[in-house]
Amino acid sequence: MGKWTPGDLCPQCDPMTGKPARIEYSVRISPRAKRVTLKFSPPGELVVVIPRGFKKERIAALIEERRTWIEKAFSKVLTSEATKEDVIPAAGFFLPSIGRSFVLEESNVLPRIRALAEEYIVPMGWNIADETGRRPGKFSIRNQKSLWGSCSSKNMINLNQKLLFLEPHLVRYVILHELCHIEHRDHSTRFWTSLRDLDPFCLTHRRELRSAQWTIPAWAY
Repeated sequence: MGKWTPGDLCPQCDPMTGKPARIEYSVRISPRAKRVTLKFSPPGELVVVIPRGFKKERIAALIEERRTWIEKAFSKVLTSEATKEDVIPAAGFFLPSIGRSFVLEESNVLPRIRALAEEYIVPMGWNIADETGRRPGKFSIRNQKSLWGSCSSKNMINLNQKLLFLEPHLVRYVILHELCHIEHRDHSTRFWTSLRDLDPFCLTHRRELRSAQWTIPAWAY
C-alpha cells in the first residue's frame, strides 16, 4: 500500500460517501513477532507487523478496531515540523542527548552524526554499563532504519546514531534495555522485571520512544 498524504489521510469520514475513510497500510511478516503490532515508519507509513502464520484476512478488522488510535497517532505525524524539515539549519542544530548545538554540513551530515554518536553515545553506554555491572563485549554505532538498538548473541550492542536527537532519559532507556538483553534474550516477564529494577519508569519511557522518531529531521536519515 502507498504512503499517506495530508490531503486524504485518516479523516474521520470520506467526504463523498460519509463512511469511515479507508486506512492505507503495508504488512510485514516477522518471524520473531508473537502478536500483531502497529507502527509508523517515516515519512508516515502505517506498518502492520504480523507473526508468521497469522491470517492476513483478519488485518482489516484489526485496523478498524484500532482506528481511533491510528487517527490520533497519525495526527501527531502530520503536525511534526521536525519530520517535514529537510534543510539543515546553517546556524547549527541542537542535539538534546548532548545538550549542545553543532554545525552540520549537508555534504557530510551522516558521517558527522555517526562521529558525534561515537564520541558521546558510546561513552554513555560504557558509563551506564559500569553503573549496572552489565558489560557488553562492545558498543557500536549504526544507522539503523527501524531499531534504536540491538544486542547480539555475543553481547555486542549496536546503538542507532539517531539517538543523538533524543532526550537523555530516552537514550538511557535504550541502553538499559539492550544491557538487560545480555541476561534475558527475549522480552519475557523476567526481562521487564530486570529492566524495571534499573529504570522504574521504563514503561513510560517505552511509550515516549514510540513517538520519538517524529522529532528526528528528515535529513538525519
